[in-house]
Amino acid sequence: MNQLKASVIVAMYNGEATVEKTLISLLAQSYENFEIIIVDDGSTDSSKDVVDKYIDNPRVRYVFKENGGVAAARNVGIEHAVGDIVGFCDQDDLWKPNKLEMQMKMFEQHPDVGVVYSWIEVDRNGDFSISKPCFEGDCFEALLMQNFISCCTGMARRSLLLQIGGFDESRELHGVDDRHVWLRLARITRFGVVNEPLATYVIHGANYSLNEAKMLTADLICISKISSISDLSAQEKAWCKEAEYRVFRHYASNFFYINELNECASCYLNSWKLKKYRVDLLIASLILKVTPRSFLVSIKRTRKRIKGEMV
Repeated sequence: MNQLKASVIVAMYNGEATVEKTLISLLAQSYENFEIIIVDDGSTDSSKDVVDKYIDNPRVRYVFKENGGVAAARNVGIEHAVGDIVGFCDQDDLWKPNKLEMQMKMFEQHPDVGVVYSWIEVDRNGDFSISKPCFEGDCFEALLMQNFISCCTGMARRSLLLQIGGFDESRELHGVDDRHVWLRLARITRFGVVNEPLATYVIHGANYSLNEAKMLTADLICISKISSISDLSAQEKAWCKEAEYRVFRHYASNFFYINELNECASCYLNSWKLKKYRVDLLIASLILKVTPRSFLVSIKRTRKRIKGEMV
């Protein structure tokens, strides 16, 4: 029997179409010492009926709560967990059979490591790719510059999650509440990574993270909350400023890709305000403000057609 126990928290809201596949993948784990806590965040569909098919399994527990958001549901899961290590799997994501085995082994072998994550397989309507982040050890700066941990891969010692107070349940952080947790954990513990994809993140039309405007706001609030921590060093505060700049640059590219020129221009302008020697950002903002959206779309189509003819 494996020594450390794992608690897997599934935050569920109206997940009748996907949660069964998720549960099947979790119950197929090669690691033996674990429990699954399904936290129903006030579902109004038949999600409970799907879960009921598995409730007789001694590893599965079901908890119902009034709707309060995914962060609140995860906190309820942490409260009910009895495992040493806590992992999170959303109602539409999947775990590979060896996920717990590989990550729990790292926790057992490295008592100074408080968070272990892995590479992630991304499923875009059947088109698969693999993200291969490799940061480990002291990851606070790296996490500020790039949100490289997919929540369904991250696992943390329950004692540390309790130490930081769990997830911030503010609705304004919805979509990046997990990043906020990893950042706070990164200030008090070391991270480890398993260099293989141990989970599948499924992208579909309902993913909140596809809403660029809301995600921009959430990311900025996340960085702001971190930068307001009272005992940050001067270096950490400087990293937060750089992180804010990178958020604007990241979403400028995203908005440009989906032809949202006003939003793209605003991001370039705000990034210039943080680094005023980057006059090119100010110029880009001004140009985008006066460029008709139809003109940009036409140029993109022409470039795409030319590339196709050259292949």
